[in-house]
Amino acid sequence: MPLLPRDEVLSELHLIRYLATKVFLYPFIGRSKLAMIGYALTIFLVLSTTLQLIITIVSANTSEWLVIINAAPNLGVCVMSAIKYTKIQIHKKRYNQIFLHFQDEMWDVVSNSDMHRKIIRYYKKLAMIINRFFLYYSIPLIIVVDSFPYIVMWFEERFLGIKEYLYPFEAWYPFDKIKFYAPAYIWESCMTAVVVSLYVMTNMLHATYIIFTCMELRILGNCLEELISEKDVDNIKKGVEINGIYKRSVTKIKMIISRHDILAKQIGALDTILGDTMIINYSLGAVFISLTAFTSTVVGNFYKRVRYSYMCLSLIVECFSQCFMGQIISDHSQNLTNSIYSSNWPYASPETKTIMLLFMMRTQKPFELTAKGYIVMNMDTFRRICRTSYQLFNLLRTIYA
Repeated sequence: MPLLPRDEVLSELHLIRYLATKVFLYPFIGRSKLAMIGYALTIFLVLSTTLQLIITIVSANTSEWLVIINAAPNLGVCVMSAIKYTKIQIHKKRYNQIFLHFQDEMWDVVSNSDMHRKIIRYYKKLAMIINRFFLYYSIPLIIVVDSFPYIVMWFEERFLGIKEYLYPFEAWYPFDKIKFYAPAYIWESCMTAVVVSLYVMTNMLHATYIIFTCMELRILGNCLEELISEKDVDNIKKGVEINGIYKRSVTKIKMIISRHDILAKQIGALDTILGDTMIINYSLGAVFISLTAFTSTVVGNFYKRVRYSYMCLSLIVECFSQCFMGQIISDHSQNLTNSIYSSNWPYASPETKTIMLLFMMRTQKPFELTAKGYIVMNMDTFRRICRTSYQLFNLLRTIYA
């Protein structure tokens, strides 16, 4: 038996709820005391790692450029993970409101028609692909970062006679980290898993919210296109049930506008919440990408070359995901204007035409995700980040040569 439209969305929301529970974020409101202790402990661990990396950079000599290049992107990831994690707690009411909206409130505008089923199935599949990519990309990332240093170190010592202590992210310690190699390695492995898990979980949550917002915008667009059906047009031409059709269309478009207003407020809230991490990505993303790409080409150690390559790829994925989400939410909000044009608006009542005109003016300003209002996150921004990264990479290679 095929799933109902609501069940299609709920299956993905249940996955997000399950994963959020594992990192002490769900339920957003009314968590148990034990869950709040877990949340506080997680924040403490991430902030401890952040402080550790800050001391690593500050205590490094200017000649130790490799240490600084290694620590800086890791520090950026820790800072963004901490910001995203705490922002969800600070704005828990808003996150809970959005979750409940997609779980319960949006379904009175959704019909069981083939078109609405097709729309929901498409966006559910899109959310599933993106979320599974985040999830299944993070697992090998954690495995590589945590296990590869020890494997390479063992191989070099066993077959090449080289004794070099390697760590997941090589941070500063208040003790001799060679003498206490095992505790330092275990700490860095655990913190890598924690930071990456938080980073991925928050990305999955935001991606799901944005994709389902796009889904609802597409459904609203379809409702606009069917505001006055072909059957209604025939009845209007024949002079049959004109008042009933006009009254029904006014009620329907007012409901569409009210739902659009709810989505606008939700995206505005997410824009404010995500602004801090987006401005870090925009301002430092190109620098970190170029530094890690350059370092991966000049270091002689095989493990470090793999680590910097993986780090560079992860930074590119993060910048792309934020710009892609910003692009699709902007495109979908602008497409509502096309839906109005595609409707049988010439047959609408004067009141409905006036409301549609005002709504069309409202949709001229698209939904946007921005870096604190300074720059819009879209694919043009991603191209600029990539272009700047490539220019900095060539500059570094020229200086190094």
